[in-house]
Amino acid sequence: MALDVIALTQALVRQHTVDAGEDGALEIVAPVLDRAGFALTSVPWQRGRSNLVATWRGGGPLVLSGHLDTVPFGDTAWVHDPLGGDVDKGRLFGRGASDMKGGVAAMVLAAVGAAGRGSSGFSLALTAGEETGCGGASAVRAAGLLRSDSVFVIGEATGNEVRLGHKGATWLRLTARGTAAHGSRPDLGVNAIERLADAITALRHLGHGGEHPYLGKRSTNIGTISGGTQTNLVPDLASMTIDVRGVPGADADTVRVALESYGTVETLLDLGPVWSDPSSALTGRIIEAVATVTGTRAAPSGVSYFADATVLDGTAARSYIIGPGDIDQPHRTDESVSTDRLIEAVEIYRAIIEQVAPAASQ
Repeated sequence: MALDVIALTQALVRQHTVDAGEDGALEIVAPVLDRAGFALTSVPWQRGRSNLVATWRGGGPLVLSGHLDTVPFGDTAWVHDPLGGDVDKGRLFGRGASDMKGGVAAMVLAAVGAAGRGSSGFSLALTAGEETGCGGASAVRAAGLLRSDSVFVIGEATGNEVRLGHKGATWLRLTARGTAAHGSRPDLGVNAIERLADAITALRHLGHGGEHPYLGKRSTNIGTISGGTQTNLVPDLASMTIDVRGVPGADADTVRVALESYGTVETLLDLGPVWSDPSSALTGRIIEAVATVTGTRAAPSGVSYFADATVLDGTAARSYIIGPGDIDQPHRTDESVSTDRLIEAVEIYRAIIEQVAPAASQ
């Protein structure tokens, strides 16, 4: 099993899925699941970018889920080939190694192993397009293949620790309009870029809103700014994009309202936060299943990034993020994952299937 999960992760890493090509990755894992007796349903999204729902014994509330797309390699040179899957000093390198092809490989092999031992029904949902707004997961949910009472285990990078949720993600574009004038007579115009500057100052004074006890505070980041055509012209049009990571009790609405005083606000992406009750019996079962493998029980906490749980989990309260990747590795140059954690993740997912699936089905 140890060599299998490493080899499967390497095969997935070597498949180019930067904002495209997830069908190629599915061609690697689908036969593995098919041979094990899973019922496979392809859910189309975009050309060459399908999702796969695999069910065992008709499925059940428990759903293991991971995405197959990755972000671009970036402009900085890699020491290890981003599509190479090199193993060096106990780490497997390549784009998606931590985020999250290693998690997908471990889920697939854990599912096959659990099915071989006669597990209760459960499902896998392998998705496309997560990195750009969970488009594939939206197609899976719309297809109606998963139960309304589903419990989701998302294989994003957590170092194999249990995380109970994530912040939301709302991307906004503010467009400010002014009045053009000669650069030597700014008094005759209205500078659209300065309106953006005023908006940025207003956001700084707005604050973070309420603080969630585990997810922390809402954050706001100015991602891009554009405007103006030449130096000696007062710009009459400028825009910026804002990334708001909200938490329960402090969402993006306050930010959106504040920006409306400075121009037109468009919503580019709007994904809500997810949080599962630390004191629930379900959470306790998940934590205990993981502890049977790792020997540790992590304190309740969440992650700052978003995941497919925000779309797949209609309750926003029955999702658990657990994956072998290191939390600081996604999107980095020379991204990598610990081979020991890959091996451990197979056992973690198998323990969750065997210990949680029967109880979740009752």
